[in-house]
Amino acid sequence: MNDPTDPSLRALFRAAADHGSREATTLPVARVVERGRRARRRRVALATVTAGVVAVLGVATAASLAPGPAGPALPATSPSVPEPGPSPSARPGPLPQETQDATPPAADSATTDGGRTRPPATSGRTTPPTAPPATATTMATTTPPRG
Repeated sequence: MNDPTDPSLRALFRAAADHGSREATTLPVARVVERGRRARRRRVALATVTAGVVAVLGVATAASLAPGPAGPALPATSPSVPEPGPSPSARPGPLPQETQDATPPAADSATTDGGRTRPPATSGRTTPPTAPPATATTMATTTPPRG
C-alpha cells in the first residue's frame, strides 16, 4: 500500500501533502500586519456607513411624524376668535328646496330657506356701535417703534 506506484486516492493525497509542506513558507510579519489593518479599516468604514444610514433614517422618520406647518401666526385678539368651521355649503345633507310661496319676505324679516336674506330693521340708531377699549396687547402691537 505504500508503494509509490499505487494509484490509490490515499497515496495521491499523501503526495500532495508532502509537496505542500516542502513548499510552504511563513508570511513576513509586515504582510500579516498589513492584512490586519486593512480588515480593521473595512470594519470601521462599515460601522460609519451603518451609523450614517441609521441617523438619516431617524431624522426622516422624525420629520415625517412631526406636525406640518401651522401657517402664519395670527395676532392675539381679546376675546379669542373661534376657529372657522366648515361652510354651510360644505355640510352634507339635502339641498335647499325652492319655496312654494312666490311672495317676497317682509322688509323687516330675515329668511334662511334659501331665499334672499335681509338684516333686521334697525331701531333708529344712526351711529355704529363703539369699538371695545384698546388693551395693552393691541397697543403694543400697533404702536410704531421709537427710534
